[in-house]
Amino acid sequence: MQSLSDDDRAALASAGPERQRRLNHLLFPGPATDFDVAVATYGDISVVDTFHYLYGLTVGSGEEVTVRLDEGKELLVSLEALGEPDDHGERTAMFNYNGSLRPVQIRDEVASVGIVEREKADAGAPGSIGSPFSGMVTPTVAVGDAVAAGQTVATIEAMKMESSITSPVAGTVALLAIDGAAPLNGGDLILVVE
Repeated sequence: MQSLSDDDRAALASAGPERQRRLNHLLFPGPATDFDVAVATYGDISVVDTFHYLYGLTVGSGEEVTVRLDEGKELLVSLEALGEPDDHGERTAMFNYNGSLRPVQIRDEVASVGIVEREKADAGAPGSIGSPFSGMVTPTVAVGDAVAAGQTVATIEAMKMESSITSPVAGTVALLAIDGAAPLNGGDLILVVE
């Protein structure tokens, strides 16, 4: 049998939510810890009933869950459609919130991922230049090239429009993170100017 710490004894001697929480951790340590992690990740999940928290919604079943956000504020939620996983292992789920369809991107933990995550640009380093948004990026400089502040170092094409990406600092190109044109997401590292 597990011995109780002084903190455990004090919590168990009191009444209220801290006593209930401590009892849950003593009796069911695994599920209680999982619950704490879910609350830290998603916020107050007590607004979702236990069944739907554990098993989720069924696609296209027409079932609606009522989520009480506050006194007099309720949200009716149903899951209308669930897309196939993309190369990043994400699915688009179409939820109906109070009669309005909203797409939500969710990560499928068991889907195979076909795209390797790229290194992100360091926002604290001015010479670390990243893609400003998702698109096809083509560097216009090579490693060892001298660049001036404001000089175009790459181009990005998205939605049939091309834009220039400029260097915020003068220096020498020390690293190219891509070799030729490559599809990048916003924030992905293109090159480093030192």
